[in-house]
Amino acid sequence: MKYIRETIRRAEYRFDTTAARFARRHPCIALFCTFIGVPFFILGAVCVLASAVVCPIAWVNGWM
Repeated sequence: MKYIRETIRRAEYRFDTTAARFARRHPCIALFCTFIGVPFFILGAVCVLASAVVCPIAWVNGWM
């Protein structure tokens, strides 16, 4: 369990440092990704997960 936690912690630290380095080198692209890309990603994930729940229910009830 401790090994898994340390592995996750290392991966998180590596991702944070890489993202910070990218934001320092490309501030305009980082702002675009933050304010445009992330909301679209979240909306897409919500749409996919909602469809994964609703479509089987609609199929079972004969609404499709």
